[in-house]
Amino acid sequence: MSLVMPSSTQVKYSEKNQLFHQDISLQRLYKNVLIKDFSKHGRKVVKNLRKEKPEQYLRLIAQILPKENIKEEETINGDPLTDEQLCEIIRSLEKELQLVTDSKNQDVCPTKVKKTT
Repeated sequence: MSLVMPSSTQVKYSEKNQLFHQDISLQRLYKNVLIKDFSKHGRKVVKNLRKEKPEQYLRLIAQILPKENIKEEETINGDPLTDEQLCEIIRSLEKELQLVTDSKNQDVCPTKVKKTT
């Protein structure tokens, strides 16, 4: 009976293989933890996220939904706009936002009124 010692490359491969399997088991563990947590708290958290941070809610949806399931006609609301038209809309919204901000600042910081006699 002869003893066959594994070569150094076989040992390295074996170690890498073990690490790979550990990664898979950690992935499964994290996945199971997330599934349990989401099933317990998920609906409430998603509802709060939608109300309090709608931009994060939309980002989450965009990351989760597979892109191939989104039909092209669903992504277009009406006629497609040119870049120039979009820039004009953005400028208009920025002006409106500035007006609202200015009006709120005036309410917060009242100006001094001279007393008349």
